Amino acid sequence: MIRVHRLSADDGEAGTRMIEFVVVGTPRSFRANSSPLWKAKVKEAVPEQDQLLDGPLRLRIDFFFGESTDLDTDNIIKPIQDALEDLVYDDDKTIVDVCARKIDRVQSLPVIDAPVTLEKALNSTMGDFVYIRVAEARPEVTFS
Repeated sequence: MIRVHRLSADDGEAGTRMIEFVVVGTPRSFRANSSPLWKAKVKEAVPEQDQLLDGPLRLRIDFFFGESTDLDTDNIIKPIQDALEDLVYDDDKTIVDVCARKIDRVQSLPVIDAPVTLEKALNSTMGDFVYIRVAEARPEVTFS
């Protein structure tokens, strides 16, 4: 069971434009035959917005799974980036920073300062899901 801990109200993205949402299901690799179906599912989950985000952008992908998975983390990034074109941004080349993770929901581990969208998904009874966040990239380079 994952436990959510809120330490602060600031998620580090204050003052930046961003979009976040959850896609229910197991992501597909860019190599999988079912990749077009996964891209369509991602597109359906994108909330409506008034305008596209301008680059440079950062992309965060967190895949929460309930049973073991053999998906390579790097292979789930490209289908999601492609699906977001023309819905969130003009071109995926505006993505300059990517963070992608696989997180086992069965393990007992804390999630610190989860955004509300993610917290709702974690507290639901849904199975596998992917949390996606696209935000304006910060102008500095950090290595922490």
